[in-house]
Amino acid sequence: MRLTRKCCALCTISILVIFFKTKDLTRTEHQQSELGDGETSPTRLMVNSSNKVNRKDVRPIFKHSVEGWKSNLSLVIKIRKDILRFLDAERDISVVKSSLKPGDIIHYVLDRRRTLNISRNLHSLLPEVSPMKNKRFNACAVVGNSGILLGSGCGKEIDSHEFVIRYWLTNKVYIKRPSTGLLMYTLATRFCDEIHLYGFWPFPKDANGTPVKYHYYDNLKYRYFSNAGPHRMPLEFKTLKSLHDRGALKLTTGKCGQP
Repeated sequence: MRLTRKCCALCTISILVIFFKTKDLTRTEHQQSELGDGETSPTRLMVNSSNKVNRKDVRPIFKHSVEGWKSNLSLVIKIRKDILRFLDAERDISVVKSSLKPGDIIHYVLDRRRTLNISRNLHSLLPEVSPMKNKRFNACAVVGNSGILLGSGCGKEIDSHEFVIRYWLTNKVYIKRPSTGLLMYTLATRFCDEIHLYGFWPFPKDANGTPVKYHYYDNLKYRYFSNAGPHRMPLEFKTLKSLHDRGALKLTTGKCGQP
């Protein structure tokens, strides 16, 4: 079905953003394994069962700061153009009247057993054109689900953005795919000149060793480095940090109002 193919294209381009727009990504986990049997990987220290993390052993990936961050508009435009080769979020993410008709059945991409019938009433509520058509925002916030949000004091700063993208439902479909947050970033590149990320932290402890919940709103446990999980969260975070360092996005992982 056309809608399903578009959603699959969305996942594909998200992966392309990961591997085309950053450097030195494929060595992330390989470098961890090369430390040898006698040396514990600092990133593994973030997920082990101990109650303490030695700050001096934490990799620079966790020493993250927004101080001095500047937007790199030329890189933002380049990423947007590359994504437009595969996906036009303005056109493709919106369900409009012309894309469906009453009686159509939509199969969910992540759970093919679940379907949605397009009734006449539902079809009548669909817009004629995408609500994102010809929209452009100077600054957008993409808000993830990490417990790093708790106590961050970022609510007012998030609300100050022209456009805010949220996704707060618990993921119950366990297949390998890019995280929802990464998909939302991919969409935002279409209509946002600056993208500011909050709530992206795929580790159970912060850089100070303080426990961090996987989701801020529940007690779900997650094995961040497990190959059995649906996402490759640490690799995605390294990607986002690389994009932050190059000015393509702003990644906030600490308390707002502090570097």
